[in-house]
Amino acid sequence: MTRRWGLCLALCWALPAMAADYLNCTQSWPRPQTPPERVVALNQHAADLLLALGVGPALVGVAYLDDNGSAWRQGRYAGVPVIARQYPASEVLYAQRPDLVVGGFATAFGSGITSRSALADQGVASYLLESGCNGHSLDFFAHVRHDLTTLGAIMGRQARASELIAALDADLARARALELERPGKPLSVFYLDSEVQGLDSEGRRGFVTTLLAAAGARNVFADIDRYRVTASRETLLLADPDVILLADAVWSPASRKRRLLTQDPVLSRLRAVRENRLIDIPFTHLVPTPASGRVVLELARQLRALPVP
Repeated sequence: MTRRWGLCLALCWALPAMAADYLNCTQSWPRPQTPPERVVALNQHAADLLLALGVGPALVGVAYLDDNGSAWRQGRYAGVPVIARQYPASEVLYAQRPDLVVGGFATAFGSGITSRSALADQGVASYLLESGCNGHSLDFFAHVRHDLTTLGAIMGRQARASELIAALDADLARARALELERPGKPLSVFYLDSEVQGLDSEGRRGFVTTLLAAAGARNVFADIDRYRVTASRETLLLADPDVILLADAVWSPASRKRRLLTQDPVLSRLRAVRENRLIDIPFTHLVPTPASGRVVLELARQLRALPVP
């Protein structure tokens, strides 16, 4: 019996280590045998998550910076080369010789040779942040925990992932405590994502609804069961929100939105505009990341400090 166990152990040690699969977007993907050493992030918030995990030395490229124009002009983001203004061409992506590609939005992966299946055929692992998966749930903070746990395991940064999850939950708890201290009903907030082709906002399925709720406020379009919502001036005037949240992005700066709100003959009549209850917030704070707990807490503090009746 002892000899048999000894033989089994010897055979097991002789076999190559088999990597377990990881779950992403409800699918199983083969996990790399060793932590990837050449990682490309296809969105700024995907890069932020990887940087938070402490894998900066393995990042060889980042693309599509949403709210950091200076990094694009300088060609580096947190020391990582910026390889494309938006999504890189296939030859640019493959020139980085990546062993892992991480996207933040579903659009990060194309339908051709930059699709996840095509990358896998080339021996390149991929990961899409769970909030970008088709049919994802609205438990966005659970998505962040899943991303941290999974990418932490892939990159050999499990302990750091646990620390980030604990910090996320602690900040959410602090924000909840602030919410309980504020009397009255939640403040109503209109989120202005972009003004380029109308007043673009988010409905119930957008992360902003979850973000505002965690900060003790209410998205004025939370009852609309959609992700994207385009508001008319008249609808917004009827809603007359207490506060307006302005995304600050390279492609739609908050300063430009402020000019529109203050100069438009209809929008300038909104109470939030007349009383200057406008809050600027970087675009990457409006998507789920490990920093989302801190963002919620800061937003809760800002809302609590507003002189709203």
